[in-house]
Amino acid sequence: MGPMLQTNPRSELALVKAVVAGDLAAAQQFLDAVSGTLWSVVVTLEGDGADGESAFLGIIEALKAGGYARLKAFDGRSRLATYLAIAARDILADRLARSFVEAPRSSWTRFERFFGADIRRRVAQRFPREANSGHRDDAYQEVCLKFIEDDYRRIRAYDGLGSFTGYILTVAERILIDLLRRDAPRRRLPAAVARLSQLDQDIYASIIWNAHPADADRLAMTMRGRFEKDPDAAEIRQAMERLAKLGPLVPAGASGRGRMVSLESSGDGDDALAIPDHGANPEEELLEAEEERTRTELLEAVKAAAAELPSDERLYLQIVCSAADPLPAREIARSMQLPVEEVYRLKQRTQRWLANLATSLEKN
Repeated sequence: MGPMLQTNPRSELALVKAVVAGDLAAAQQFLDAVSGTLWSVVVTLEGDGADGESAFLGIIEALKAGGYARLKAFDGRSRLATYLAIAARDILADRLARSFVEAPRSSWTRFERFFGADIRRRVAQRFPREANSGHRDDAYQEVCLKFIEDDYRRIRAYDGLGSFTGYILTVAERILIDLLRRDAPRRRLPAAVARLSQLDQDIYASIIWNAHPADADRLAMTMRGRFEKDPDAAEIRQAMERLAKLGPLVPAGASGRGRMVSLESSGDGDDALAIPDHGANPEEELLEAEEERTRTELLEAVKAAAAELPSDERLYLQIVCSAADPLPAREIARSMQLPVEEVYRLKQRTQRWLANLATSLEKN
């Protein structure tokens, strides 16, 4: 297919300008020079068989279209090889999008080859602590299942506007955000742990989230390559001692296991029947305590700020917040002895006030 494109930026720009201007000799020189670069993109995304040959010819035709219109945006600031690799990928992506309209079930393998690496990179970015737990593979599979479900509904929803690649990666990102929200209670670091060093946080995640044995020597092996200087077992023991002061280093879900005893035992002393404790594990208890403190602080902040409100807005808030269920505007109006229209205006003002208060509290 010809050599890979290797020229200097000035000659690249001059060549492209000549091609766009209609110079046939320059066009032939351009195609000879870029064929290797384009073929490498095709082999990566489509394979090197008959499909690859067809895809390569499709890229050439797309580049020629409109008098090489796709080349007009090239300004020489990037290498031509980089520019063409992106252009070729977009052309192949459009081809892939069309195939899902014509024959979706036979297009999935190409889809995974095309987007698999990008989706896995995004999974790794969203789950940075899960490299050795298998959770990333599970997340990748869940993303794929979401794309496949309902006869590839999400893929076929592409309307042709904008980049198909951009569309697919945006959908993948939204699916991953949903997965993160689903796992949020388990994945959020307690504030006390988040204030510690990165090493402490990684050890906490390994033991609590990933059920890694609380063994300093084995953790030292797990932590290799994560930091500029690999931590030794002594540093890890010190980190584990700091974490142990916050709560038991017990994997999530493991603290409620009882031990097996004979049903013929008396039930006293060491032979007493162990009843599994299905209450919160140490991590959940730590998070719940922090959330309770946060709620208390938030309520105190709201009370203090509400003291500065006009009396009608303060009364409106008291009525609304003390009700077990949402109250109709007419009922609030009767309680306040005001017209319903005024209650709606109070609602708008207090909602703006609450939004501003929330923004202020977040900043602080």
